[in-house]
Amino acid sequence: MRLKKAKALLICLSILLTLFFSNDFGLIDVEKTSIITAIAIDKEQDEYILTAQVAVPEATDTNTENQKAQLSSKGKTIGEALKEMGDVSGWFPKLAFCNLIILGNNLANENVVNLLDYFAKTLRLQDSALVALSEKSAKELLSLSTPLDNISSFAIQKILLKATQFDNDVAPTDIKTFVSGYYSKNQSGYMPLVKVISADNGSGSEGQKSDNSSSSGGGSGASSGGDQKSQGANTESNNLFDARTTALFFKGKKVGELSPEETVTFNALSKNISGTSIAVNNVPLNDKECNYLLNIISDSHSVKVKATDSGIDLNFCLSIFCKVSDVFSTGTEDSLSSNTKLPKPLVEKTKQLLTNSIISLVNKSISTNCDFFNIKEKLYRYNYSKYSQYKDNFLSKLNIKINVNVSGQK
Repeated sequence: MRLKKAKALLICLSILLTLFFSNDFGLIDVEKTSIITAIAIDKEQDEYILTAQVAVPEATDTNTENQKAQLSSKGKTIGEALKEMGDVSGWFPKLAFCNLIILGNNLANENVVNLLDYFAKTLRLQDSALVALSEKSAKELLSLSTPLDNISSFAIQKILLKATQFDNDVAPTDIKTFVSGYYSKNQSGYMPLVKVISADNGSGSEGQKSDNSSSSGGGSGASSGGDQKSQGANTESNNLFDARTTALFFKGKKVGELSPEETVTFNALSKNISGTSIAVNNVPLNDKECNYLLNIISDSHSVKVKATDSGIDLNFCLSIFCKVSDVFSTGTEDSLSSNTKLPKPLVEKTKQLLTNSIISLVNKSISTNCDFFNIKEKLYRYNYSKYSQYKDNFLSKLNIKINVNVSGQK
């Protein structure tokens, strides 16, 4: 009996050692491996330009700034461009730590799934890597930095994946979710649209930066953003990123956008948004108009689809429990304590605001054919007897029912 246990133990140990020594540990060499944290994809004529942001050592005693390096390459396909990157640099591009894929604005009019398919099917990249669309060139976006983050990919990830209790005003998506949506019944998807704004006034969509300040490594394989000095470096870091606008895709092509207000409402109908703030302005109260900022403490939501002979009933239910976070009005005496009750005009105005936003979302889904509510998928799964009747014109057969409830301190 003891001999059998010993043999079983030796067999298990042999299997573990085989698995341990058969992986790619031989490639993990600091002097030969480039750890890619983000990839930017652009297109120039019939070639794809791949720009990778590479992690480099942190600050030292002689250098007080974190350096950023970029590798650039071209190819007819994504795989060819990635191979070229390793060939011309001598560094093996490792994608296991790549958490962000940025698409350039000139790719929005073609089927972006043809590009993302490579990353979705390869085992070298994790499925949870975020995907976003740049308002400008993806390479240019990746070469920028902010006053707080010298590495742009880290700054963008912070606004895409905010911590709990932050405003849930961005609709992030990963490669697996986006590609799965393309191959599903509705063939729809969405991703954040990243814009560059000025750090001085927080407005504008153009971060001022000259073309020669972008880092590239087409010939030498790599270049460092730490080479930017004085005026050029100051201009490069005078930027912030805004991803509250959402780009809509149908059959892989961009067909429209959701405004920041619509993005918040869409999030409220699809996930928990507690901690998010909503601005409700021009509320009539005591012969004056007040501007409120509401903080959502808790919420519940549902989007239900039911097919009948007369059409498809689309029922939205949204209930939020919130408190007044801020209020402004000339001569107001309102208190900001946690026990402040929500005035009835404020409740009605908030209901109207959310209801109008839901209607706007439905209209945008109809006008763009982007089924971001997964109506067709729900029709197929839960109303299959009516699927063949409505599958080709389901968006034109919708009967909208909206129930919004806003509550606060009693």
